[in-house]
Amino acid sequence: MKNNNSPPFSKTQRQLRIGELLRKEISSILIKYDFHDKFLNQSSVIVSQVVVSPDIKWARTYVTSLGGENINEVMASLNNNVYHIQKLIASYIHLRRMPKIIFIEDKSFSYANKINTKIKSINESK
Repeated sequence: MKNNNSPPFSKTQRQLRIGELLRKEISSILIKYDFHDKFLNQSSVIVSQVVVSPDIKWARTYVTSLGGENINEVMASLNNNVYHIQKLIASYIHLRRMPKIIFIEDKSFSYANKINTKIKSINESK
């Protein structure tokens, strides 16, 4: 039985292409359009990765705000506007089945920063 949390190298070419296409479109939509939302208009949102499920029904979109500020408010705003964003994407991308978008906070930047600080502290203690 295949696990949903499989590593990225086991994804099909179609999943990778659709994920990259969705990432570019979500990024451009967040830049171009006004969502009448205070947190989305004031903060810069970085879309780092879009992972598409094997049946192309779901797209997990990993996002973070620039500098990591107001991330909880930005995530709430994105999740409140997800249907509007999906409708805009569907008007640009013509797929047989448009995947449902799920916004997830990307914690890889904070994790990498924590590792860098630990490495620097080890090097300084030598």
